[in-house]
Amino acid sequence: MFNLEETYNQAIRISHSIVEDIRFGRELYLEPVKTCSIQICKYLNSDTNILTLLNSVQDKNPYMYSHPVNVAFISFVIGKWLNLEEANLIKLVCAGFLHDIGKAKIKDSLLNKSDALTIDEKEKVISHPVISYKILNKVNEFDSEVLQGVLFHHERMDGTGYPLGLKGEKINMFAKIIAIADTFDAITATKSYCKKKSPLKAVEEIQANSFNQLDPYICQIFVNNIIDYYSGRAIRLSNEQVGNIVYINPIEITKPLVNCENEYHDLSVERDIEVVELL
Repeated sequence: MFNLEETYNQAIRISHSIVEDIRFGRELYLEPVKTCSIQICKYLNSDTNILTLLNSVQDKNPYMYSHPVNVAFISFVIGKWLNLEEANLIKLVCAGFLHDIGKAKIKDSLLNKSDALTIDEKEKVISHPVISYKILNKVNEFDSEVLQGVLFHHERMDGTGYPLGLKGEKINMFAKIIAIADTFDAITATKSYCKKKSPLKAVEEIQANSFNQLDPYICQIFVNNIIDYYSGRAIRLSNEQVGNIVYINPIEITKPLVNCENEYHDLSVERDIEVVELL
């Protein structure tokens, strides 16, 4: 059995191969996704280790390859917090792994464009869930739950998502989980068109979106558990001080109480200071 880091690196290699096979028109072989997903799901008691690993490898691989892998791992952690049974966890991880597979059909210059997209360009970018679905449906290796998780991961609870504008319970559970994992990784990763933000800002944004766009129950489970994980963690502040998080107020997640060199700083009071990085 691989250790956790080896499993992650293996997943990155699989992700890279999938993208290249699609772009060069080669036959798509997705059995390694299933095998790797089963391997990931063996780490049932490793949610803390997984989050620590993801923090340490952030930005070490190209976003195109690392984002699906990170989403797969984060989705697994959320699914574990939701007490999903093993068979569903494996399918969830497969869906997370493959959720952006359609982006391999879209030019990098468009995916990485820093300027505002034209209407036509936006239509091409937001077509990726449908492209992903068509690719996977043609391969015929995954069941409908996995395919719907891929197709619906940009649907939103209030009907503002795409491609169908589904609402609430019409959205597949895997898609709801992947939407949260996708949002978290996208915010905390460096991309060519925007700078990454701190994990606390990502959590706060997810919490804010739980009132309309993201599933409120799954968000609550995610936020509560991730706050527990971050409590006590080493951080770097915007003033370059290094310390530890002492307490996170769920009402204002980005402004925790921190300890730096035996001095306590309440960032809800010292509002010009921010947590910029988890160490």
